[in-house]
Amino acid sequence: SSIPDSVGEVELSSDGSAVNTGPKGVINDWRRFKQLETEQRQEQRREMERLIKKLSMTCRSHLDDESEKQKQKELQEKINGKVAW
Repeated sequence: SSIPDSVGEVELSSDGSAVNTGPKGVINDWRRFKQLETEQRQEQRREMERLIKKLSMTCRSHLDDESEKQKQKELQEKINGKVAW
C-alpha cells in the first residue's frame, strides 16, 4: 500500500494558521468566528443608527417658533439700541 502525498503536507489558511489542527484549532476557529460575528453585529447596529439619524424627520413646535421669534426680536432691539447711539 502506498501513502498519499498529502499526508506529509500541511494546508495553511489565509492567515497562516494550519487547517484541520485538531481540538485546539477548532476552539480557536470558533472563537474567531464568534469575534467576527460580534463585530459584524456591532457594525450593523452602527449602520442602522446612522440610517435612522439620516432618515429621521425633525420638526419644530409652535413653542419653538415663538421662542425663535422672541430671540430675533430681542436681537433686533439690541441692534437698534446700539445704532441709536
